[in-house]
Amino acid sequence: MQKDILLLMGRYNQSANSAMIEVLEDLDEVALHKDRGLYYKSIIGTMVHYTTGDASFFKDYFASFCENPPSASKIEAMLESPFALKSEIANDATNLFAAREEIDSYILQVIEGIGDFGAIKELAFPWGAMKKPVYQFIFGILNHGTHHRGMIASVLDTLGVQNDFNGALGI
Repeated sequence: MQKDILLLMGRYNQSANSAMIEVLEDLDEVALHKDRGLYYKSIIGTMVHYTTGDASFFKDYFASFCENPPSASKIEAMLESPFALKSEIANDATNLFAAREEIDSYILQVIEGIGDFGAIKELAFPWGAMKKPVYQFIFGILNHGTHHRGMIASVLDTLGVQNDFNGALGI
């Protein structure tokens, strides 16, 4: 049951990211990079933040829960260091959008490869260690993307840009 829920949430995130990218592709670089008063300043800054988090968490932590982890070579090629995308991805919307699609596929591969979502794991992050069931770690990070897409949707609303990429019922 936990796997089914996480796969649903992973597919939802993939679908929502794809729909969001379709909207963002119609905006120019100035609109994407302009400081909108968000914590990560711009639409792109916000997307870079949660995309970097997804890449790092799934590659550096969650893939270790898989019996046979999927290849992370494409994800590794995107990261300058843990929690930092290479500048050619972070600073170029087209590259960021392509990276996001690759990361979303990788997330689903990792979830598919995990056998025991109830196993208690302790993970040491740069800000401290946490101990909890596998499914709670993964759920927390997938929810993180939903939070930040909501921020981007709010900015798009204030700009009068039609968007509707945050509904999971159709997945």
